[in-house]
Amino acid sequence: MFLIILAPIIAGQEIGKISGTEKNAINKIGAIPVESIGNIAGIRVQHYDKNCKEILLNNPSSPDGIYTIDPDGQGGLEPFNCYCDMTTDGGGWTMVGYYKRPTTVNAPDDLDNRDYAYFMKARNNEAYGRPEFIANPDSEGAWTDWRILSGVTWPVEFAVILDQQPWSTGWDDYRIKVIYRVKNRDIMPNYGTEQDLTTGNNLWYKFNPTGNWIDVGSSSFALTYAWYPYAASNKYLILFHESNFKYVDGREPTNYQYGAYYGGGVSGGNDTWYHSARMLIR
Repeated sequence: MFLIILAPIIAGQEIGKISGTEKNAINKIGAIPVESIGNIAGIRVQHYDKNCKEILLNNPSSPDGIYTIDPDGQGGLEPFNCYCDMTTDGGGWTMVGYYKRPTTVNAPDDLDNRDYAYFMKARNNEAYGRPEFIANPDSEGAWTDWRILSGVTWPVEFAVILDQQPWSTGWDDYRIKVIYRVKNRDIMPNYGTEQDLTTGNNLWYKFNPTGNWIDVGSSSFALTYAWYPYAASNKYLILFHESNFKYVDGREPTNYQYGAYYGGGVSGGNDTWYHSARMLIR
């Protein structure tokens, strides 16, 4: 048996300490994890999971939808909303972006004709796009939210799904997709840096959740303005590229907005740009 002594608390006041101990330092009470306890003496202890995978682990019956997460726990990020796919391949997928083409439609004022250069910055704990679109899988404009990556355990599965309209979970057998296994955050698409896609087990892929992982082809590469995984057959998979040459070599800005590439290494792939992509992490 254990006893918790609480000082008088004014309604609406946040608890700072419990019996002289900072509340953030308390991990267990009587061998019960704090995150499993909803109330202490009628006072709610607020807790947010790091991502959808953790939400599903703690609550296996969680449905698809919007959830509040806190990827870095007691770090500097405030809790925020994300979309969770709790259906596909057992669930636990957190959506990190809807790279909707053309990205200039319903875009923030500071987009400045960028696409990859604006949205693909996976090393930053930032969200990109208009705030009202973040976490919406059917938003009217493009967005990405890389804050989610601050709370994952690497390697992760990185699913890229093209052209599905409208969004629907249960994409296990949906054809136009690639699921990558990414070794660490430095391998993710990130404008302004190069990523080593081929050394060791940095990047693997498969086309269906039940498939076997395959190492990407030796021709795979990433430049400061492109992320180019190849299949083992050295055919293109799903790629990202900076379509505005102003951000490649300083030429006059254009508004081509390539979007994602549907490579011939994917079933039905016809080596074309101009595709939208939803991206999820697990």
